[in-house]
Amino acid sequence: MEVIVSLGVIIAALVGVMALVTFSVSSIRVNKSRIIASNLAQEGLEIVRNIRDNNWLNYKRSVSNWRDGLASGNYLVQFDTENLLVFSSTPLKINPAGRYQYNSGSDTLFYRKISIEHIGDNQIKVISQIDWQEDGKSHVVKTETRFYNWLEEPE
Repeated sequence: MEVIVSLGVIIAALVGVMALVTFSVSSIRVNKSRIIASNLAQEGLEIVRNIRDNNWLNYKRSVSNWRDGLASGNYLVQFDTENLLVFSSTPLKINPAGRYQYNSGSDTLFYRKISIEHIGDNQIKVISQIDWQEDGKSHVVKTETRFYNWLEEPE
């Protein structure tokens, strides 16, 4: 009888340890994906900022042209493209160099959407959203910023 009770205690302990290990591995995987998603979201904002800054460098600083290439709507962005891409539900790919883009490579879990909204003449709101499915759950990371035309020149 004592052997059976001892085996029961040992089996219960092993099941508990295995559940903890499984949960830990799953949490590590989701947290790794969350870090990648956060960086992809930030990259999306930086690409839009770069478009705005390039407008300034090309002396497009007036109310009428500082937002050239930044119309209101939803878009895709890619690190090596200076233009917004037409939005579609396309997963990001990772190429052999480890860069995320849409042209070539292996599909990843991540979908990025950039939303631009014009707020007044000298302000735009930009939301960079990363969605992915992992372990049977939907995950979202959203970052938002406002870009201003603080270099405004008179018309």
